[in-house]
Amino acid sequence: MKAKREALQSLFRAMREGKVDEDIIELLLLINSIKGIYTTSSCSGRIGIIEEPALGAKPLSRWLIKVHRELEFEEAQKALKDAKEGLIFLKSQPPIFHVVAEDMERAKRLHELGLASGFKYTTFKVISNRYLVEINATEYLTVPLGRDGRVLVDDDYLRFAIEIGNSMLRRSKGRLPRLRENFRKLKEQLGEDELFYELAEEFGILVG
Repeated sequence: MKAKREALQSLFRAMREGKVDEDIIELLLLINSIKGIYTTSSCSGRIGIIEEPALGAKPLSRWLIKVHRELEFEEAQKALKDAKEGLIFLKSQPPIFHVVAEDMERAKRLHELGLASGFKYTTFKVISNRYLVEINATEYLTVPLGRDGRVLVDDDYLRFAIEIGNSMLRRSKGRLPRLRENFRKLKEQLGEDELFYELAEEFGILVG
């Protein structure tokens, strides 16, 4: 499976460079060790403050701060001082996993697994003969804070918004252990992928 080889090489390089979210490394290794499936871009969930030149202009957006843990009020205050131009938002986003399956049957099982693990926005689609499953949750929060470098909310509201965003992040991350357990069961059913272990050894990646 050429596509999986390339995806694994990309993942292992990113791990060696410290570019993979630490709290999902174990889960990503588990998923990729399963025969017939592999991950592409995935995130353990994040919260931060972003500056967008216009609504929907995501490619040109600039994160003032972005963390994969709970955000501190003081961190947010400091980050807002760097705002310059565009709309300012506080964003909280749940964990998301993009998993490719080699056939429709595996895709259906991944879809069911995501839903059973509490990730209610899980969907799958066919892209260029690939079955892509997006395991996603519902805890998204976007709060406008200001515009063109000017913060238009007071500290009490900012603190309140951060508390809600952190709460949603905790809630969504709390589903990761259940997701991990369900993937462990899937591995027992589908079997191990020899390619994964071969490349892990080549890159010096320790796997359980």
